[in-house]
Amino acid sequence: MEQENKPEVKQGNSAQNGEQVGGNRNGRRRRHRHKSGGGNPNAQNAQTQQNGQNKQGAQQKQNQNQSQSQQKGQQAQKERNNGNAPKNPQNGQNQQKKNKNKDKQNNRRQEKNDENRKDTYLYALDGKLYVNLTNKCSNGCDFCVRNERTSYYGNYLWIRHGDPTVEKVMSAANGFGDLKRFKEAVFCGFGEPTYKIAEMVALCDFFHAKGLSTRLNTNGQGNLINKRDVVPELKDKIDFVNVSLNASCVEKYQPICRSQFGASGFESMIEFAKSCKKNDIACRFSIVDCIGEEEVEACKKLAESLKIPLHIRKYIADS
Repeated sequence: MEQENKPEVKQGNSAQNGEQVGGNRNGRRRRHRHKSGGGNPNAQNAQTQQNGQNKQGAQQKQNQNQSQSQQKGQQAQKERNNGNAPKNPQNGQNQQKKNKNKDKQNNRRQEKNDENRKDTYLYALDGKLYVNLTNKCSNGCDFCVRNERTSYYGNYLWIRHGDPTVEKVMSAANGFGDLKRFKEAVFCGFGEPTYKIAEMVALCDFFHAKGLSTRLNTNGQGNLINKRDVVPELKDKIDFVNVSLNASCVEKYQPICRSQFGASGFESMIEFAKSCKKNDIACRFSIVDCIGEEEVEACKKLAESLKIPLHIRKYIADS
């Protein structure tokens, strides 16, 4: 009976067979499956795989674009750090204007601070009291501590309100309390003290009365500066004179010290030291060690020939 009820199946392809068994329950299910699956399962799988590949390709392209964008950003940042980044000319001009305006503001602020700052006439260093009487100097030495400096160990020695009077220096000294705690008073600042010979002599009496000895650090051109022999005026006033020698002869002195008096500057300095010795004022020469070993030896021989001691001091590179 079962064999008689079995439907007849004709030969053909699978699609045709599916249609011919449409009356069969299994056939309906297959046709429903085909219909809901959108066609051939192999084609569906191929389409799904293709879609996945397309998505993967799109994602890779997006990642590649992001990577390229990051690389460009990193390159641009690197160029900016190196100062080579391409700039819009207009933006560059605007930035230059901003920088100039900022510099002007900073300069005006610094000038205002300098104007408001009190001039320094006295400063303490290494247990000594230094007297800053003027910024004038007849030399322009290469190794001078005031070159390209606004201060010296925190002391602003550029005088902006006129050279001080004796009274102003004495008033400033009162702010240091008991002056006996200092070893000596040294006339040495951002200038040549012999420009203020009268004030210096008067202050020597003041410091002696306070129990301090006195010393003069000089370029030795005081006679040329004052157009007279000032050494006798220093006797019994200045206890010790330090003369900056700095070279063994005028040919080597002038290129590094550049005296406004030319060759006469070196010759006058030698005569000044000899006059101090003649007037029984303790005196020595000094040189800076940066002039070279050969020149140091030549200076030693010169000092020995004049029977004046020589002091070799270290070059102050930073203060």
